[in-house]
Formats: sequence, structure tokens, C-alpha cells
Amino acid sequence: MTKFYVFSNSKAREMIESAGYRCVMLESCSDSLKRTVALRIRREKDIECVESFVNRLSEIFCVYLIFMPPERNNHEIVSRPEGCFLSAKETAFITHVLNDDVVKKTCMELGLSRSGYYKMLKKILGRLNLKSAGQLRHWALLHLSV
Repeated sequence: MTKFYVFSNSKAREMIESAGYRCVMLESCSDSLKRTVALRIRREKDIECVESFVNRLSEIFCVYLIFMPPERNNHEIVSRPEGCFLSAKETAFITHVLNDDVVKKTCMELGLSRSGYYKMLKKILGRLNLKSAGQLRHWALLHLSV
């Protein structure tokens, strides 16, 4: 969905909404932001639909395009090393294993049972084709920015 953002400029908001687009007003005391419009784009087709309107809008305001990745249906994909997909929870788990190897603390912070901890560790090790938590630490240092 295409969404415009304006900064304390009711004239810009009225112009956008009268053209039939959604617009959100954000408050700003900066004069330079008051002359700007931001446009959030999720798909390539969205930019094609608003291209002529954005061209007209850019004659009056400074228009910024913000490209957002399409939303994922199931798990939030955080990393994709070597064809493996890790969810946000799995990446958080790896971060805990990397930063602090205390099982109890990791379980408490991630809401896991002790057996859940070891099941997740085994699942991640299998997915990444690793043999131990030590190898997982080395892998995380190389592939994740943690």
C-alpha cells in the first residue's frame, strides 16, 4: 500500500488526500521538513501507480521515496546465509549463545524451557550443518552482525 507522510503541512496533506491517496501528518518544528513529503513504497507497481502524481508533487515539495520490503507471511526473516533461513527468534537465540553461554539466562529472556533451549540449539545446528555450540559461535561471528 502506498502511503504519504507530511510534516506539519496541512496544505500538502490536503493536496495528497484530494488526489485519493492516504496521508499521515507528522509533527515537526523544522522548516526544511515542512517542505518535504515522504512516500512509502512496498512494491514496484506502487511506484508506477503514483508516478505522475509524484512528479506534480515534486514541483512544489521535496519528495523522498522510502522503499520497504514486502511483508513476510510467516516468520520474520533475519538472515539468509548459504541458503538457510533463520527467524527472528532463532537469531535472538544465537545472539544469546554468542554473548552469554548461560542456559538459564537465555531461557528466562527468551521464554524457553531448558528442554526448549536444547531443542532449538539442535534445530539450528542441524539447519546450519554444525556440530557444536562452539562452531555456532564462530559461524555467528562470521555471518551475523551481532
